[in-house]
Formats: sequence, structure tokens, C-alpha cells
Amino acid sequence: MRVLQLMLMAVVLLSATALSATSALQLDLETLTEKSELIIVGTVNSRECRWDAAKAGIWTHHDVTVSETLKGTHEATRDVVIRGGVVGEIGQHVSGAGNLEDGTKYVFFLWKDDDGRYRLQGMIQGAFKVSEVEGVAHARNSLSGLTLVDPATMQPRKDEAAALEYTLTELKKNVAKLTKEAE
Repeated sequence: MRVLQLMLMAVVLLSATALSATSALQLDLETLTEKSELIIVGTVNSRECRWDAAKAGIWTHHDVTVSETLKGTHEATRDVVIRGGVVGEIGQHVSGAGNLEDGTKYVFFLWKDDDGRYRLQGMIQGAFKVSEVEGVAHARNSLSGLTLVDPATMQPRKDEAAALEYTLTELKKNVAKLTKEAE
């Protein structure tokens, strides 16, 4: 009986890493652009965690100063929300939802939910962090916390998926082209 308990415990421990990821399809730039109602370039100023109206989930609200709107209506600031956060002594973590850093510039691919909140398209895939590489601005998204699945089988992919990365100029040019083609 002891051997059976140890084997079961080993299976649970080995499965624990798979339990901490959210399954998702990897989204390409065309899909991110097409499905997003709003695409902006902006800097995260601050964040605040709050319960939703039903007190069923915690949301982290990010105050973003918008420097450029690539798709949608321009406003000087936007509230970008991500599921999860800590309110008081209660925390909620959603793997793959992402963590945006204060003071950091991103290109955001956003959709509006039924409650009027702007959320990241494809979870963390919809936030491209902007950074300088040898004096050139680059934008790269993340797949952190996501288990990517094969669209044909809906089973986890066996290969390593790479995050999307572009120069910021190239990313903006591609989004403009894709947006114009969709009109």
C-alpha cells in the first residue's frame, strides 16, 4: 500500500507544473490585429487590484498613458485589466494572464469584454514589451504561463514555441497594413 501512495504522490508532483499553465492557441500578428478592437502603444503608470462587481474575481487595473493608437479611438489614457491580483489578504493567480511592469512601455492588443473592460488579446500574448536593442526599439510578446496547443488536435504542442518579436517600427507598419486590409 505504501508503494502505491508514493507512486500516486509522484504522479501528482510531476503533474503540478502542467496544472500551473493555461492552455491556449498561439496567436500570430494577423490574428492579434484582426481580433483586437483597440491596439495602442502606451506606458503603464500604476496598477490597482480590485474585486469585480460580483466579488467573484480579482482584477488588476493598469493605468496606461497612450502615446499612439494603432487601431481604434485614441484616448490619452486607458484602463487595461488583467485577471488576478491581491486584495487585502486574498490573492488570485491566473497562469498566462501576465504581469505588466510599472513604468514600462508596451504595444497592447486589446478586446472589450461584456463589462466594458479592455483586456489583453490571447492573455499575455497581447502585450508586446518595448525595449532597446543596440539603439533600436523592439517589441516582444511573452508566452509565459501558457501551454500552447496544436490547433488540429487541441493537444499540447511538442515543439518549443517562440514569442513574436519585431522592431517597433516594423510592428506598427504591419499592424497598419493588416488594419487597412481588413477595412
